[in-house]
Amino acid sequence: MKPKIVLLALMCVIVFNNCSKNFDPVSPNPHNSTGVILLKIDRENAPASVTLIEATLSRSGYDSIFASLNLLSDSTAEVTLDNIQAGVWHLQVDAKDSVGEVLYTGATDVEILAGFVVQVHLTLYPTGLGTGGIYIFVTWGSQPPAYWIDYPHNPVLLPFGNYYDSYGISQPTVIKDGNTFKMWYVADAGGAVKYVFYAESNDGITWIRPSNQPVLSPGPYGSWDSKAVHPGAVIKDGGTYKMYYCGWSDPNDDWHVGLATSTDGIVWTKHPFPVLIGGTSNEEKQVVATSVIKINNTYYMYYSAGFYLQSWKIYLATSTDGINWVRSANNPILAPSETWEGSGIYHCSVLSDGNNYKMVYMNRASTGFGMATSANGINWSKSINNPFFSRELTHNNWGSESISYPNWLKLENEQRIYYTAQKNYSTSRIGFMKKPGN
Repeated sequence: MKPKIVLLALMCVIVFNNCSKNFDPVSPNPHNSTGVILLKIDRENAPASVTLIEATLSRSGYDSIFASLNLLSDSTAEVTLDNIQAGVWHLQVDAKDSVGEVLYTGATDVEILAGFVVQVHLTLYPTGLGTGGIYIFVTWGSQPPAYWIDYPHNPVLLPFGNYYDSYGISQPTVIKDGNTFKMWYVADAGGAVKYVFYAESNDGITWIRPSNQPVLSPGPYGSWDSKAVHPGAVIKDGGTYKMYYCGWSDPNDDWHVGLATSTDGIVWTKHPFPVLIGGTSNEEKQVVATSVIKINNTYYMYYSAGFYLQSWKIYLATSTDGINWVRSANNPILAPSETWEGSGIYHCSVLSDGNNYKMVYMNRASTGFGMATSANGINWSKSINNPFFSRELTHNNWGSESISYPNWLKLENEQRIYYTAQKNYSTSRIGFMKKPGN
């Protein structure tokens, strides 16, 4: 087997007056026009003949930028190139031996975009002066190939600490309505009692809550949702907000999906009966609607279903009025099939432009998120790079215990996934990750 080394490059889109090895590689600053590259070298797999790695960035009208790493003497496996002006640069990487002969070399053009993270692969080829082979994998981003970056100041929403959310907050459902981001989320009062709260924001980062009281509460004693309500999906349909929420009277019995409507997203009126019934089979004893999209005149509801000892899977139902739903004959449309998914997949969030469908989902163990794509919203293919995001990648390990309930939001020049995470504390909180483009 040919020896190889891996070179991992992270691009930062923030200006540093005095850049150090401890810089924050994902802090957003749309006003800056320079970046930083951190080169990380895998020493263990480096060929014995290679002792020095040199990287050069060049561009017409600019001074070249150089960096090097001695694999034998340097205490770190990192090299920093800082103050790189946004634009197209020529990157060349050389691997040399102890007398300075270039054994392997490779080059590519890289466009550095302030505020964006892009990916490029670079292969170094032997020059003929040495023996063996070397492969260098250069990634401009935090994780190849998905290049989602976690927001560095997560979490963005914390519990009040009152009765309603004494056990944390979770399951964010976020939409952008005009210039306002609107979020509905679960407040956990403990004992399987849950409420729906509301927050809003101008940028999706700094959130305010108009009230410290829930906007949706469990129903009266004896009702189907007397114990808990939590928002699985919220859409704005014309001038009406529609919330497809999960509710139960006993967490160990059937769960159902209800519908509540509102003209402002704050004052809600419940439909008198569940619109999707759980308990129709052991596989669908507990149902949770997590994403609803409307294409032309058809509503598509993506929901999770399972039970304590059953494998959780993802299902589909359709409707022409948003009230009467028909389960798909293709159900389940997505089931666990990969090792990381364990005993179930859950809580999907779906985006569509009418021609292509994209889904993000979680595994039941709450350790990672996966992606799937579809041409018709029914037949899905999982990404070969799953899980594309895991709890180990959360910034400052704020989600080192668990990450869950992803909610995918498409903006003009950016995509975000809001999600729930826990560290070494008893309460869950809400944050997000992002990537450029749409």
